[in-house]
Amino acid sequence: MDNRRFVTFLVCFFAFTYLYNGLIAPRLFPKPEQPPAPVVVEDTDGGAAAADEDAGETENPDDQPVAEKEDGEPAAVVDDAPAVSPNRRVVIGSLNPQSGFFMEVQLNSAGAAIESVQLSDPTFKELTDVQEQLVVVGTNSTDDRTFSTAITTIDAQLEKHKLKLKTIDWEVVASDSGSATFSFDAPDRSLRVEKTFRLHMTDVPPEQMRGAFLTDAAGFTIETELKVTNLSSEPQLFEYELQGPVGIVLENIEHTRKYRDIKIEFIGEEDDVVLGAKALNKLYENHIDVARDAGQGISEVQLRQKLKTNDSWTGVFRYAGVDVQFFAGLVAPLDDRPEAERLANKWIDRTYPVMVQQDRVDVNYSDISFRMASSPQTLPAEGDSIVHRFAFFVGPKRSELLDPEPMEADQVLDYGSWFGFIARGMHRLLSWFYSWGMPYALAIICLTVLVRGCMFPLSRKQAISAAKMKDLQPKINELKLKYGEDKEKMAKAQMELWRKHNINPLGGCFPLLFQFPIFIALYTCLNTAVDLRLAQFLWIENLAAPDALFRMPASLPILGQDFNLLPCITVVLFFIQQKLFMPPPADEQQAAQQKMMNFMTLFFGFMFWHMPAGLCLYFIASSMWGIAERMLLGKTSTSTAAAAEPSVTVKEAAVAGPKKNGANTKAPATEKKQGFFQKLMAAAEEAQKQAEKTKEKQNKSKKKKGR
Repeated sequence: MDNRRFVTFLVCFFAFTYLYNGLIAPRLFPKPEQPPAPVVVEDTDGGAAAADEDAGETENPDDQPVAEKEDGEPAAVVDDAPAVSPNRRVVIGSLNPQSGFFMEVQLNSAGAAIESVQLSDPTFKELTDVQEQLVVVGTNSTDDRTFSTAITTIDAQLEKHKLKLKTIDWEVVASDSGSATFSFDAPDRSLRVEKTFRLHMTDVPPEQMRGAFLTDAAGFTIETELKVTNLSSEPQLFEYELQGPVGIVLENIEHTRKYRDIKIEFIGEEDDVVLGAKALNKLYENHIDVARDAGQGISEVQLRQKLKTNDSWTGVFRYAGVDVQFFAGLVAPLDDRPEAERLANKWIDRTYPVMVQQDRVDVNYSDISFRMASSPQTLPAEGDSIVHRFAFFVGPKRSELLDPEPMEADQVLDYGSWFGFIARGMHRLLSWFYSWGMPYALAIICLTVLVRGCMFPLSRKQAISAAKMKDLQPKINELKLKYGEDKEKMAKAQMELWRKHNINPLGGCFPLLFQFPIFIALYTCLNTAVDLRLAQFLWIENLAAPDALFRMPASLPILGQDFNLLPCITVVLFFIQQKLFMPPPADEQQAAQQKMMNFMTLFFGFMFWHMPAGLCLYFIASSMWGIAERMLLGKTSTSTAAAAEPSVTVKEAAVAGPKKNGANTKAPATEKKQGFFQKLMAAAEEAQKQAEKTKEKQNKSKKKKGR
């Protein structure tokens, strides 16, 4: 009985379930119709295209307008969906140095943009993997790409399909080894956009396709052409935006002092722009703070719009780009119009900064760029088109590459405004020594010897002056004991002693004043010389970075984790120079000064810790030259000082008077002609005496009147 009830229950349960799921539920709770799943079709280039499985369906979606036939029957659907193109990657140029191309450019049909740029020069390898060529542009992990394009009217049509022109795939119209052309038609078939990238092939001999021999700027330039054509019978008004360089390589982050900077030089009187990641991050934070104070949130799109509106640059730029220590990516309009016309009718209405990828650990490491927004463009009739061309320089920061037109970007070289011409000369000398076949380490040593050799006359005068001052130190100490706290009389007696021994107290300072510009220029030259990158010497693998003898177990504050030997050698040589050439302290004040000098020398060691090995190599060579120079000049300077010192002072000769019996009939020696500074000190002393006499007369006259 129980079994029959259980079986009856199962039969009824399955029957009810079948009837409910098959007949009742579909009628009471109908499911919404799902669009057919797209089929992914792989193309020959590794991309993918979406195709509709049910292309033969004629059912009309709710958002599609239906045209009416003459008899009132519905006609075909008006399809404003964008044309679907496969994703493709196109490579132009080559990494083979003998191909005639200086670079290999990888293009992506998504946005018809530049995905990455690698230089073919064998000297430009990755620091972390010397087997791979350096990627200069495109190191970012975001979807942003260089020269991606946005056009207002087309993006408005794509918005309802949740697409954007800068990310949708364009059609590859043509491509070869040196150029590629992409095309995209607006969904309403009103505009056609074409973008072409071209590389220049050079005729540089294969044996010179490396390093400083590459001086043809055209080989490092990607010519980009944007063409917009009116396909409709109505006038078309639009604006476009172009993305600037994205993902400029930032190397040696632990030791570098030069991060990504946006640099823009304008035509006309507008001030040039240098904007770093930290300053751009502050602009972002200001907008966020304002929105927060107003009780509002703010999106990335709104941030960019505020930057475009409030923090953009409206001048006509000669070039705009992003640079790092050794490389730069610069954009320049190829506009042949006269300058006045370019200013009156400009292509780019405004340029504004963009934070591509913010680094949460250190904002200096953030990837920054800019966008170029055009002025309103009008195409009045069908078939009319506009063509705007741009030059995109990607390469090392060398004067031979950046000085020519259209860039004329000498400011990107970071030579400085005061001593930039000296730094340029030093850089050319360094390249000249290298052209003789020397390695760069030996070229730096030869440059040091040349500079110190040219300064030898000044060094000799400084050594002689130092020797005289050292010999006179006992007499100066006697004057201090004699006059005590009377500083005025002490200064007069000291000046008289210096004048008697023909010593210029400023003689030791002038060589330093001449050396200071040369030091700054050499520092700038060696700190920006791209050719030192990955140049080897002894254990040093990269002269453009600290020598990094080994990695320490832990990272130390300020110093980091690399142990650098060259800064230690530099500081030791500085201490040796101080011990050899500084006289022993005569009082507590001089002792305190020497302690301060020792502290400053130690501080220099911390400063040099993150400096390039090539710069430390210069200081080491210069210090060794200075030590050898002083040791060789030591005897000469001492003997010269002794010869210059008279055996009998002027005061002693006046007291002794002429000898009897005509023994002293020899005419006195002719007084040596005073120099400019001796005359200047004498005039100052004479003026002081006159002032004292005038003051005494005034005091006497006051006393008489008082009586």
